[in-house]
Amino acid sequence: KLIKNIAWIAKPLGKDSLVCYSDGRKRGYFSRNTGKVIIEPKYDHAWIFSEGLASIEEDGYIKFINATGKVVIDKKMPYYMNMEGYVFHGDYCVIEADDNKHYGLMDKTGKMVLPLEYTYIAPACDSKMWYVSKGDVTGLLDNDMKTVIPFMACSIHISDNKITVTMPDHTI
Repeated sequence: KLIKNIAWIAKPLGKDSLVCYSDGRKRGYFSRNTGKVIIEPKYDHAWIFSEGLASIEEDGYIKFINATGKVVIDKKMPYYMNMEGYVFHGDYCVIEADDNKHYGLMDKTGKMVLPLEYTYIAPACDSKMWYVSKGDVTGLLDNDMKTVIPFMACSIHISDNKITVTMPDHTI
């Protein structure tokens, strides 16, 4: 350990090099290459770096910072304790609506590319596609948000570059 009083760490995704850590009270970031603290622990909640950005909670709102700690996206999004994490996958981050029941997708500029009207959104196929549901119907979108499988009552499974669609009556 190069830094004293580390309670836990969370490694970044991909090529990001800043490690999120807690000193037991607050969270900050250090370089996994040098061990040097880059962003002092000052956040009550902070998430891993992914695709060059990390989400932090300040004053009850989620914001996104770059590797210098500068806030680059601040859309006044309330922090919800039950949200699993504000992490980018394939240039997009799942965002939760104020009702805690609907989700949308935000790009790395802060623009919403899918509105906050979906009941489920998750990355698929190494973040090159997205499972998206609205109530009882599910579809599959590519990373350009174009429809791969239209919304229908089904379950979709991807494995070994093969897409299987199971409908209540049969499998396609």
